Amino acid sequence: MEIQLSPPPSQPESKPGTLITKLRASSLALIVANLVPLAGVIWLGWNVSWIMVFYWSENLVVGFFNVIKMRRAQGPVGNPSMTLNGRPVTVDSRRALIIFFIIHYGGFTLGHGVFVFVLFGAGLRGSFTQFLMGLLILLVSHGISYRRNFIGQGEYLKVSFATLFWRPYGRVIVMHITILLGGAWAQARGSPVYALLVLIGLKTLIDLIAHWIEHRKFQKSVSMN
Repeated sequence: MEIQLSPPPSQPESKPGTLITKLRASSLALIVANLVPLAGVIWLGWNVSWIMVFYWSENLVVGFFNVIKMRRAQGPVGNPSMTLNGRPVTVDSRRALIIFFIIHYGGFTLGHGVFVFVLFGAGLRGSFTQFLMGLLILLVSHGISYRRNFIGQGEYLKVSFATLFWRPYGRVIVMHITILLGGAWAQARGSPVYALLVLIGLKTLIDLIAHWIEHRKFQKSVSMN
């Protein structure tokens, strides 16, 4: 499939303080979600293996919400260069493109998961209960961002489901390459607390920067059109 994404369509001007307010709330939720591994290290005895698997599981959450966004997006496709199975993507291609995203992103996530479990799986031990609780917090964090930014900020009215197809990949790939390198470094040092704190802090910082860039880019396109 060959894809060329066109610039976002023109969008109405929004109030100056609205985006900052909404991003503060969603950023706070993001920080809280990223503190789960810290709590795991301090109170539950998590090592680098648990942290890496927890961070990998965020791929599932990101993909889940991207499917919801693709279903909800109402912006015009407006890009005849984007094709699916040799045919131009149109408004009638939503269902097919969502299914293709699930397969495509699912394969990417599976491959990443195999890589993580091969490198770090030997260190896993204990109950999955705390891990599942952390996963629930991730769902809440991304849900807040979806509600406040994608819906509340009106992004869904302007972005097309076709544009959303590739959106998760850039953030996920950059983030997890960094995390894998940091995790390998922490593992090589025997998972000391300071190394785990560096890993958690690095991931949180990258997450916040990517979060702000994504939504500021959208807001900039609003003011330019």
